[in-house]
Formats: sequence, C-alpha cells, structure tokens
Amino acid sequence: RAKTDRLLTFNGIMSFYTPTLMRPSVPSSLEEICQKLQENNRSLRTLDLSHPRLDDVSVRLVSESLCENQVVTAVILSCFEIVDDGAHAMGKALMQLRQLTKLQFRDLRNQREINIFFDLLACHGNIEELSLRHTVICSRSVRSVVNFIRCHPTLRELRIVDSQIDEAAQREFFQGVKGHTSLKRVYLINVGISSTNMTYLVEMIEGGSTEELRLCESDIGDEGVVVLAPSMVQSKIVHTTLDLRSNGITHQAALSLQGMLISSPCLSTLNISNNDLSDIGTMALARGLAHSRCVVENLDLSQNDIGSKGILALANTLRTNKSLENLNISFNSIGDEGATAIAATLGYNNTLRCITMRRCGITNQGAQGIADCLPNMHGVKELFLTKNDITTKGSAALLQGLRQNVEIENLHIQDKVFDPIQQEIIHWIQLNKAGRRIFRKSNAVQASLWPYVYARISYNFDMLYHFITEKPDLTH
Repeated sequence: RAKTDRLLTFNGIMSFYTPTLMRPSVPSSLEEICQKLQENNRSLRTLDLSHPRLDDVSVRLVSESLCENQVVTAVILSCFEIVDDGAHAMGKALMQLRQLTKLQFRDLRNQREINIFFDLLACHGNIEELSLRHTVICSRSVRSVVNFIRCHPTLRELRIVDSQIDEAAQREFFQGVKGHTSLKRVYLINVGISSTNMTYLVEMIEGGSTEELRLCESDIGDEGVVVLAPSMVQSKIVHTTLDLRSNGITHQAALSLQGMLISSPCLSTLNISNNDLSDIGTMALARGLAHSRCVVENLDLSQNDIGSKGILALANTLRTNKSLENLNISFNSIGDEGATAIAATLGYNNTLRCITMRRCGITNQGAQGIADCLPNMHGVKELFLTKNDITTKGSAALLQGLRQNVEIENLHIQDKVFDPIQQEIIHWIQLNKAGRRIFRKSNAVQASLWPYVYARISYNFDMLYHFITEKPDLTH
C-alpha cells in the first residue's frame, strides 16, 4: 500500500485517493457472510456490506451473526435501504464489536438513521477511523455526529467524502469538534466549504492536533487559502501534509501559499494540483521554495496552467533548494524549453529524487535536452515522461544518456510500448538497481563490496540476469 500511495501522489493528478479501508474479497452470498461471522473466520477482518445494498431483513440477519464475533475490526456499511429497525439492530451489533476500530458509512442520508447510528455508537469508545461517504448532514443530525466524535478520544482519522453538509451544520460541526486533541488526519473532500465556515474550520484545527489536512474539491478558492494560511504559519500544531487539490485557487492566493512554504516549519507535503496558479502564481511559489526555511519535500503542481515563465522560475529555484524530493509538474505547457531547463538544474540539485512531467508538450527536442543532462544527474531516481510527443528518436537519445547515469532506477517514456529501445532502457535500469554504481567508482572493486551487491540483486532474478550479462567474468 505504501508504494501505491507514493505513486499516486506524485505520478498523477488523482493523488491522495487511496482509501483507508481497503476492500477485501467479498463473500458471494449473505449466507456465506453470516457463516463466516459466526465462525469468527479470521479471513473476514474487514466486513464490507456496501455491495450489494442491504435491506432491513438482511441487516438484521448480519446483526445477529455479529453478536458473538471477535474478529472483525473494520466495517463498511451502505445504508441506502436501511430504515429504523435495521439501523437499531446494526447499531447495537456494532456496539458489541469491542475490537472494531475502523467504521465507514455510505449513502447515509436519512437524518433519523444518522441519529440512531451515532447515538448508539457514541459509547463504543474504540473507533480510530471514521469515514462518511455520500452522506447528507443537516442541523437535525449534526449534534449526534459531533457527540460521537467527542466521545471518542481514540479517533485519529476523519473522512467526509462526496457529502452534503449545509451551512449551519458545517458551522456547528467545526465548533463542536474543536478541541479534539487526538484527531491527526482530517479529509474533507467534495463537501463545499464557504469562506465564512473556513474560519470555523481553522479554529477547529488550531484547537486540536491535526497533522494531515486534505481539503480537495471543496471550492475554498483564494479566500479560503488566505484564511487558512495564518493557521499553517502561526499554529503550534505540527502540520505535515496539506492537500488543496481542485479548489479554484489562482495566482491571487500565491502570496499566502508562499508564506506557508517559508514559515511552516513542518510542512513536508503540499498538493496544489488542478488549480489555476498560472505563471504568476508559480513564480511566487518559486520564491518561497528558494527560502532557506522551506522544508517541503513533496510538491504537486500538476494541471495549473504553468507556462515557460513559471517553469523557468521553478527551475532556477531548484538549483539551490535543498528540501524538495518529489516534484510533479504534469499537465502543464512547459514544452521543450521548460523540460530542458528542469533537467539542467538537476546537475546542481542532489536532493530531488522523483520528477514527473507527464503530458507537458515535450517533443524529441526536449528529450534530447534531458538526455544531454542525464550523465550529470546525481540524485534523481525516478523520471516520468509518459504522454508526451517523444518518438523513437527521442527515446534513443534518452537511452544514450541513461547509459552514462548509474543513479536512475525508473525511466518511463511510453506506456505499454516494448520496442527494442524500451527493452534496452529496462536493461540499464535493472543494472542500476543491481548496483552498477560500483563499476563506475573503481576499476578494482574491493572484495568487501560484493556481499552488498549480491544482497541487492538476489531477490530479483531479472536484476541478477542483467548483472551477470554485464559482468560474465564474475561467474568464472
């Protein structure tokens, strides 16, 4: 899962969407589910009741089977067709699952059912992760949800995704949750937060201990960023991750974002993808990245209408920045000039590990520019160039540069294309993974280094094959 999260974060605009409750293999029938629950079958630690949707009769059957279960630790429940009796039965059954730590509700739209579930579960006391998807919360039900959260000092993560919370309910929710000292991760995705309620959200954050805040697709706009920025800068809480993807943010909020980069002492991950920063906003961010106090390690600027001016400013900043490790500038019109400028700076920057430039209008000319810089890159491990206009000629140039680079372990040029050039690129990548660096360091390799080399390649037969192909004399 860690690998999946990393790839999604920096190699595409759909970052940060990996769910906490991973769906297991679902039993084929309701009878099979009930049987496994009654048997305390350890393969059913996550009970997924989201598909097919359950009616009241089915819910009562599952609830009876849950009563003696001591295995299930996570429940995903679709409430679309559940009414009062079913909600009571399921709520009481969940209350008896003392080992339950992860709870996800879907399609919870009836206010009476919301009150029933959360009033019954308020005394559970062991829930660590709560997720609400496709849920409707208004003033008639928000108090039950708030009370549940306040009664759970164990709660570490709260996700509200694709849900409707009216203005008054939002305000009451943020004010009610304020002061929850153990809530570390807050995800509010596609919920729509007004600038007025952003103030209450900021107060909630400042009164707690949130480390990870994701406000994706919530229309906070420039005003929301301006309200949020002082909290990130002045709050004593350790903010490590901020996700503002798809919020209609423009260059007018760039100064606030610049202040975050400079003055947030623990902000390591910032996602501003799918906004409208343009060149002006990017240049402001570049000035923040150039500051000595900037500690951001992961930055996603994909799909932000960035052109040559913005990317040149960013490239100039990378010459001196010592914190950034992962940079995504995909889906921007940086072209050949921008790609070459970024590549040229990597000869001076030994910190950047992964750079993604997917669908950036790069042609063979840009590929040649990157290839010319490859021998001088000493820190980059991953370079993603897919969805550009790079043909066989450009790929051949990149291959030539790769032969002189012993650091890169992933070079992606084309998706699902395995021509001879791609095959040779894979060959050299495998050699790098196997420890080709040793051969470039010295002609006379010390005997003490060989155990290290073999330890790296022994787990992968492909690496071992490429290694022996390159140095057949080692097998004599």
